Amino acid sequence: MRRLFITLYAIIRRVFNNLGNMLNLLTNRNVSINISDIFLIKGIIKIYGTGVITIGKNVKINSRVSANPIGGQSYTSFYVSNKGNLTIGKNVGISNSSIVSFCKIDIEDNVLIGGDCKIYDSDFHSINPEARKMPNDIYYKSLPVTIKSGAFIGAASIILKGVVIGKNSVVGAGSVVTKCIPDNQIWAGNPAKYIKNI
Repeated sequence: MRRLFITLYAIIRRVFNNLGNMLNLLTNRNVSINISDIFLIKGIIKIYGTGVITIGKNVKINSRVSANPIGGQSYTSFYVSNKGNLTIGKNVGISNSSIVSFCKIDIEDNVLIGGDCKIYDSDFHSINPEARKMPNDIYYKSLPVTIKSGAFIGAASIILKGVVIGKNSVVGAGSVVTKCIPDNQIWAGNPAKYIKNI
């Protein structure tokens, strides 16, 4: 009886996950989404913009409170502007995080992104106060972000424009990353600083 219950539960869960995936694709038609294989979403992703998103095989995305109970943002959101490009590689895990691309964000294979992380490739607003007063503040900077294969981004971390996170490197929870991190290192803090080699 227990085995039958577990089997039924697995079937129902798979159906709901597939319905969630279809709903995500149907409600986010403005974005060009390229998917190389079926991926798992727990919850509903909020996707905005008119750019391009490419998702690799075996990607797992948590996008609801019950999918990752560590707190912070309760869903995953992607914003990709008309010039933006978000690429997510194979075997990537993302939990309840916000990713915003005005130019390019590249998340390579086997990356883990903890709950409530924020990844931005733009300043969003000019540092010039006069430019910020204008209706169309277009004098902000955008630079690509790359998170190399095997990296792990701890919960509630913020990755800012122009940053490269090295292969297999770890960003400690709650860090603000403003500089590039070499391969195989642990960085943490605000601003994030070198802690030790892996």
